[in-house]
Amino acid sequence: MLKTSTGKTPSGADPQAARWMLECIQRETRADRQPGFKASGGVRTVADAALYAALVRELLGADALNPRRFRIGASGLLDDIDAVLAGRSASVTAPSSAGPPPVY
Repeated sequence: MLKTSTGKTPSGADPQAARWMLECIQRETRADRQPGFKASGGVRTVADAALYAALVRELLGADALNPRRFRIGASGLLDDIDAVLAGRSASVTAPSSAGPPPVY
């Protein structure tokens, strides 16, 4: 599992760094070695999480969107998930991280 950050630093996951890491994972061709990716730190909104899920889908394929290959380490994300489910958040369309919008 390649992880973007400890999550305990001022900056964490970044879409550009995540893309680079996912491209490295994508180059691993041995069937017995399928590294995973964990976006940690800086993932504060549902839109942020969707951005990383879209990157994983684009570079590793939809079958990599499972707990063995893709994780999000973001304790602050739960509040936004609750807000989205309650209809109180606009974060689904406004990621807090710099980068392109999610592609579905």
